[in-house]
Amino acid sequence: MQAKVIVLGAAKGMDALTYAVPAGMSVACGHRVLVPMRSRKLTGVVVEVGSELDAGGATLKPILQVLEPTPLFDRAHLELLEFLASYYLVPIGEAFRSVMPAVARVESRRTLKLVRPPAPLEAAAFNPIERSIVEALVKSPMTERQLGRLGPRRELGAALTRLLTEGIAGPYEATRGHHRESAASVARLKPGVDVAAVRGPKRRAILQLLSLTQEISVEEIEEQIPGARIAVKALAKLGLIEIVDEPVERAHTPASAIEPNLEPNQEQAIALKAAGPAVTERRFQTFLLWGITASGKTEVYLQLAARCVEAGRAALVMVPEIALADQIVRSFRSRFGAQVAVVHSAQNVAERWASWRAALSGQARIMIGPRSAIFAPLHDLGLIVVDEEHDAAYKQEEGIRYNARDLAVALGRFSPCPVMLGSATPSAESFVNARRGRYRMIRLSRRVQDRPLAEVEVIDLREERKRNAPDRAAGNGASETSGSGEKTPAVPISARLAEALRENLAGGGQSVVFLNRRGYHNFLQCHLCGAVLTCPNCSVSMTFHLHDRSLRCHYCGHRAAAPDRCPECRGFGLSGQGFGTERLVGAIEEILPDARIERMDSDTSSRKGARTAIVEALARGDIDVLVGTQMITKGFDLPGVTLVGVVLADLALNMPDFRSAERTFQLLTQVAGRAGRGDRPGKVLIQTYAPHHYSIRAARDQDYARFIHRELELRRELMYPPFSRMALVKIEGPQPGQPGEIAAKVASALARAAKNDPTMRVLGPAPAPIERIKRRFRWQVMVKSQSLAAMRAALTAMRAEVTPLADRNEVRLMIDVDPINML
Repeated sequence: MQAKVIVLGAAKGMDALTYAVPAGMSVACGHRVLVPMRSRKLTGVVVEVGSELDAGGATLKPILQVLEPTPLFDRAHLELLEFLASYYLVPIGEAFRSVMPAVARVESRRTLKLVRPPAPLEAAAFNPIERSIVEALVKSPMTERQLGRLGPRRELGAALTRLLTEGIAGPYEATRGHHRESAASVARLKPGVDVAAVRGPKRRAILQLLSLTQEISVEEIEEQIPGARIAVKALAKLGLIEIVDEPVERAHTPASAIEPNLEPNQEQAIALKAAGPAVTERRFQTFLLWGITASGKTEVYLQLAARCVEAGRAALVMVPEIALADQIVRSFRSRFGAQVAVVHSAQNVAERWASWRAALSGQARIMIGPRSAIFAPLHDLGLIVVDEEHDAAYKQEEGIRYNARDLAVALGRFSPCPVMLGSATPSAESFVNARRGRYRMIRLSRRVQDRPLAEVEVIDLREERKRNAPDRAAGNGASETSGSGEKTPAVPISARLAEALRENLAGGGQSVVFLNRRGYHNFLQCHLCGAVLTCPNCSVSMTFHLHDRSLRCHYCGHRAAAPDRCPECRGFGLSGQGFGTERLVGAIEEILPDARIERMDSDTSSRKGARTAIVEALARGDIDVLVGTQMITKGFDLPGVTLVGVVLADLALNMPDFRSAERTFQLLTQVAGRAGRGDRPGKVLIQTYAPHHYSIRAARDQDYARFIHRELELRRELMYPPFSRMALVKIEGPQPGQPGEIAAKVASALARAAKNDPTMRVLGPAPAPIERIKRRFRWQVMVKSQSLAAMRAALTAMRAEVTPLADRNEVRLMIDVDPINML
């Protein structure tokens, strides 16, 4: 018997290799195996087994070991990875490497170790590089690449040859990664501990939790008490608790009791009746659950998942954001207990692999997570849910640029099982697929318990500016003064929004204020010479953050202290321009000096568990006003929020992207949906300089049908998706001239292919809207066609022609099929 294996550590672009299956070894498609390659041992995944596979006449090496008794991937996931590689035009090996957790890659690497210490006379004769090599190998074995930092390549090679020849250094094979069953840390309370005597609220909270549950995984402690890991270690050092390693199954056992299903309302019952048969009959069908905010979509997911689990199959639930995953996890664990596992990028590699192992063993029957959860090894899938299917976060923007929503539909077809796409504002692509009959539309048009939609009011900032003009001329507080004494524009909080915030606070309601821009000032500019402080790595200005007086680039992460003098003219003319969430908090503090105000954006929520802690504090009533970026628009259920304010609704409208109107409508509708989800009615105030734009007027009336009708008319005229297929070819290089030259070659090759397709359009080459990021110059070429096959054929031919030239010039060429980010 022979097996074709995708070797994860093989050279880029290498296809499957054929290996011999030793007698007595049981190997099936999807097994994770250890195989030899040259002088190394690497992890691979078996994709085909047979007795007459083509080996090209070579003598086959044998598979060394099967790493799990159960295949890691079932047939459906193997087909999904083949589809991923084919559709997104990447090598199959790269597709497998990109989805496999690093801890699952067992591999050996050739290193050098110190065989014997040199004799004194030998050491005395060493040159400086030889002496440095020996000193490094005394500490630990090292690879030749690690030793390469010690000197020039030629001199280093000569030194290594001498040390190897004289037997001072020798080869050593090191193995990294593991394939034993993963373990998770479990905390146990030691007997006789006086919880009340322990200092520190976090430590006491951990001990109180352990006193109720007796033992619980450290992962679950972190979920319930964000930032608890350091306190757990401190309690263990004090001898108050013990931490032991338990099999992964123990780590996923929750303390919460199982709750029954709720009684569905009339529309939910209709949705369950429509989608339920596809679950029980194990039939592929895609449903688009178009439900307004707070219409009970999650309850539909829960009850469909219950039918799936009762039938003995697994369910996958995908969410766009990790913070939203925490909220939906609680809902599912209250119904399904230990059968729910979570996987996401904020987990360390061991935690992620533990979740994969739980799915593989069958202990976890429901997996929840963002886009990467699509690759979790859930065998025998019976249901796939994609919540907030319109969200751009489902699109991977690094590495393989896949869209997890589209892969979910493909996986449903391979499994086969139903796929439920849910949204209050479906994407244009999904809406058209439903209209063409590819998806079945299910409507939820009423909120749970018939609660009314929030009342939406649009505030024209142009009129507000006219009314405040006399105040600005008189200096009556309509502007602020910077440290240099220069007047800067104030944050545009209208009198109407300020009064509504005061009234809502006085009435005991909570408010959410949305601004999709973080930082304090957008940039610093010198009013003496006009210079703007920009990022040294990117062609963008640096954002000023007040709390640490720093300048930060939100593209490459570069940070620098804000200077007192202008670096160009050395004058004291620097002043801030524009505003973000940090400055908005300060403006609201002046309006509501007694309010408890929190901010949720990437600056305050990057630490693990921070977003969940803020949402929980808001749910408990510990926050009066929450200021945030688009992450607060996600599907959080916040019954206490009765007022939502949108400070500047035009930001997304001004982006160079054909989806800008759609994103504006979705953001405004989603953020408006946070208000009025409890017993009290909600109010939404939208400030804008474009009150007559069709996306803002439709958001005001919460009329998705009217918006999508207008949007699709414009898309059809301009031949944009969903009325065409699109790909963006991105060209990046370290030198300014080379990417443009390669981009011209790309456009020329695609233009030749376009002669065979009358619907194909090639746009470019052109510099990217942000021309330089992370010191790499960026160009792009866009191609559109009504034929996906013709477009993919053109891209494949172009890549074969241009890639060798790009590689010689150290230029990277990337193909983004169905792009979301046009910057």
